[in-house]
Amino acid sequence: MAFIEYNPTRGGLRPKSTKLTKTHLILSSDLHEKIGDNNVSVSYDPDDKVIKLTPAESGGLKLTDGKLQSKGFVNFFGIDKKGLFDAEWNENEGAMFIKVK
Repeated sequence: MAFIEYNPTRGGLRPKSTKLTKTHLILSSDLHEKIGDNNVSVSYDPDDKVIKLTPAESGGLKLTDGKLQSKGFVNFFGIDKKGLFDAEWNENEGAMFIKVK
């Protein structure tokens, strides 16, 4: 009798993408590596519909395992879109930009 072992793997997001749910903002593994497990400052441009994440020394929101509690800032900024969005890391600014369109 031959047995085949099942080893579950964590399903990941496609590179350079983020997922915005009702309660979390989830980063793809490549973006998580760039920003690290830090506190982040969150800002939003309502005209271009872009969320900006910047590493913060103190304060801000805690980024844990590539997840960020999003309910507070989503409600504050009035962001009503959920789903998978493109994101990019800008080396010059040291910030991540997420296009919520």
